[in-house]
Amino acid sequence: MLDINHKIKQVIRLEPLTRRKFLRRITVFSLFFLLKPYSYSCASGKERRKILPASQNLIEGKFDFFTQYQATVIDEVTSLLIPTDELPGAREAGVVFELDRKAVNSDKLKKLYTDGIEWLTYMAEKYYDKENFLGLSYDEKLIVLKMSDSGRFSYVYKIYLFIRYRVNRTVRRFFSTIKKQTFEVFYTGKTGWKVVGYPGPPQWSGHLDYHECT
Repeated sequence: MLDINHKIKQVIRLEPLTRRKFLRRITVFSLFFLLKPYSYSCASGKERRKILPASQNLIEGKFDFFTQYQATVIDEVTSLLIPTDELPGAREAGVVFELDRKAVNSDKLKKLYTDGIEWLTYMAEKYYDKENFLGLSYDEKLIVLKMSDSGRFSYVYKIYLFIRYRVNRTVRRFFSTIKKQTFEVFYTGKTGWKVVGYPGPPQWSGHLDYHECT
């Protein structure tokens, strides 16, 4: 198993590059990419053909777009974004069901979620030798998600992530979208309101004294 954490820290500690060094590294990365063109899209067909082991607990419920496996992965990701502790989290709020309803009405979201889940499967298989994302440990899942949240890193690091782990724009968009939608769904629902102590929207009583205005 590769120590991805160590490799990421090594890249983050890169010394400032001169223009010549930068071009040299880009060339090396490009050659490596051409010689080893394997990407997470190659793993997508494998993920669809798999029969998941019975030992893995898949989420139960009716989904209009997500497969049972996809729904379980999305549920796991959202529960990492808003975990359950002494208070309920995304899982208790049923965020995955609302994301399914959003996706079924949007071809863009359908593709984004499908591609994002395929990338998570690719990372689990290629770098952790696990059958899929659900087979990763808690820390391994967090590392993969942190890599997908690479929008805040330097340009050089983004290139490294793309070539080494195939973290392209679609993957980053997948993570930013699921993060945004998870928080929107959670904090606009009754479970989120209870967590922050909000009693809910009051009944509108009309414009007070409106009839006295001239």
